[in-house]
Amino acid sequence: MAFKRGRSGPDFQQLRGELSRAEYRPVYLLAGEDTHRMVGVVDYLKKKLLGDAGETFNFHSYDGDDAEIGNVIQQALSYPMMCSHQVICVKRAAQMLTDAGSETGLLKYLEKPAAETVLILLSNKADGRKKWVKACKSASYFYDFSPPQGSDLVGWVLRAAQDKGLKIGQDIAELLVELVGDDLTALSGEIDKLTLLSNEAAEPLDERQLLKVILAQRPIDPFELVKLLGPGQGAAGLRVYHSYLAEGRSPYELAPLLNWRVKQVAQVASLLDDGVSAQRIPSVLGASPYAVRHAFDTVNRWGGVVVDRALRACARCEFDLKSSPLGPEKVLERAILEICAG
Repeated sequence: MAFKRGRSGPDFQQLRGELSRAEYRPVYLLAGEDTHRMVGVVDYLKKKLLGDAGETFNFHSYDGDDAEIGNVIQQALSYPMMCSHQVICVKRAAQMLTDAGSETGLLKYLEKPAAETVLILLSNKADGRKKWVKACKSASYFYDFSPPQGSDLVGWVLRAAQDKGLKIGQDIAELLVELVGDDLTALSGEIDKLTLLSNEAAEPLDERQLLKVILAQRPIDPFELVKLLGPGQGAAGLRVYHSYLAEGRSPYELAPLLNWRVKQVAQVASLLDDGVSAQRIPSVLGASPYAVRHAFDTVNRWGGVVVDRALRACARCEFDLKSSPLGPEKVLERAILEICAG
């Protein structure tokens, strides 16, 4: 099905919808740092338009670092071999479009692109002041491939898991985002590992088992210390702390982690005091919903007085780790007990 010129929108979900309906654009400018999804689009178009047999003769790859736009356009204007389409992919496209002459060549092609060709231009950055970028946007060929963030990133994890046959819920997806970050390649790798483990198990792993697997692969549960701290909880806090020491963990490794989480709890407490809703806090802080939910629970357990005390204890611990005669293990132990006082 041909792409209808004039239907615009750089939203990735719209692109997914168009591809699923076999609506193919003659030109795509995919701009941003989300190379994982860019490669996915290229692979999808190759598979759908060329198949296994057609790829050998009808897929052409160029690198903008050493390619010339004239050669790319010449190929684009040629006919595919024993196939309805050819697909041309140019990596680092902006590198071959640095002067007026090269821009003019592409602009002329964009006015009347070949019907049998799908030209894909990939670029980490696309300068919106450039004529060729403006032309791609005007013709509805431009897509912003910045990595998804926040709830969009969690949604990506859920879809990626579903595509691979792995059943996970919102909590597991949020935990993966919290632990791995926004690197889609790394997230995809973790999903692959969980899928393999689940497939090899006698029965598919449920949410509880998946959670156990994920945290078992993490050297330190980043929430465990804070979850166990609070008024009257000194013994529980010291138990988990000493278990980490027994595993060979260093106070210099644990103290920054505790400090980071306590600061996050304090940020959530401050935003709640300012009237910001719990639903909006992840986007305001740029933090994962999973982390904010744990911080929110800690705020409710601690209250403002303990949050302030925990901040002071962590600040003192950070300073004393560099100079106190107590030694690093005792310094962090004292901070834990201060948080749990009362």
